[in-house]
Amino acid sequence: MVRYFGQEAAKLRDYVETDWSGEEWTRGCYGGNFPPGGWTRYGALLRRPFGAVHWAGTETSAVWMNYMEGAIRSGERAADEIIALAR
Repeated sequence: MVRYFGQEAAKLRDYVETDWSGEEWTRGCYGGNFPPGGWTRYGALLRRPFGAVHWAGTETSAVWMNYMEGAIRSGERAADEIIALAR
């Protein structure tokens, strides 16, 4: 961690570990999926802004949905939307 974040990262203040399989709402899965036909019917709606709220997250990614890569792409997309509005 120090290599990436500097000397402050050597002073660990907290550590959190979670057993995702014990969580009521995730049941251990790494991503949620629609039933058959759900993505083609509702997928585009997941990315549509609602007022000032711009959605980002792995489930809203058009590429690599349910993976970290998808989450990053989704965050970049949402940031680009907001930056475009600010111009």
